[in-house]
This record gives sequence, C-alpha cells and structure tokens, in this order.
Amino acid sequence: MSYSLAFSQAIFTVLFVGDKVEQGFYDFVPTKEVSGSLNIPNPTAVKILGSLASAGIIETREGFRGGVRLAKPPHDITLLDVFTAIETGKPMFRLDHALRVSGEKPSRAQQSVFTILSDAEAAMKSHLAQTTIADVLATLY
Repeated sequence: MSYSLAFSQAIFTVLFVGDKVEQGFYDFVPTKEVSGSLNIPNPTAVKILGSLASAGIIETREGFRGGVRLAKPPHDITLLDVFTAIETGKPMFRLDHALRVSGEKPSRAQQSVFTILSDAEAAMKSHLAQTTIADVLATLY
C-alpha cells in the first residue's frame, strides 16, 4: 500500500483538536499538546497540521494563546477530507507493474486485477466520504 501513517495521525489530530475545543479546554490547542498527547514527532505534527490547514480543515493562530482549532464544524469534515489533505494524489495500489509475459490471458489477468484494486479504492473513498469527524466523536461518549 502507498498510503502513509500520516493519514491515521491526521485523523487522530482532528479528533483530538475538535474534542479539546468542544470540551472548552482551549480556544486553540497548542501544537506541542497535539504532538505530545498523540505521540507524533513535532516535525511530523507540524507537517500534518500544515496540510490540514491548507485544506481548510483547521485554522492556526500564532502567539501565546496560539495553536490550532477546527476551521469548520465536525459534521462538515469527512474522513475523505482528511485523507485528501494528507494523501494528495497518491494511489492506494500501484497499478504500473509491467508483466514480462504477453498474450491475451496475461493481459486479461492484469486488467482484472487492476479493476478489482481500483474498485476497492473507490469503495474505501466512498466509505470515508460518508463518515464525518462528528460521527467518530460521537463514539467517544
């Protein structure tokens, strides 16, 4: 698979930030709090937060009371939004394998496998699109 650990880390980041702000602990959750609590190395957390901010999922504020918070309500953020922010343009499965054998049967086999894998990725993305951060937060209480 080509997807990175950052996708899972980004989901936990969005959930953590949304939950901390919702509970009233912070207006903006400090980056160090996100990194430390979620056991994500600070450079990785900064990269994830940058991608989430560029996608409009979180907003940031610098300074003493700075940090991050959700840029929109949790029910307006899908897991596909988070996925797209982190895994921009990366396929789940590599479909560029060239077979050394040729002929009708290997070509059909290759096309069949590629179709199955492409359909699996589309199904995963469809499921992520139907699940919001609010849905996941609701399972925490």
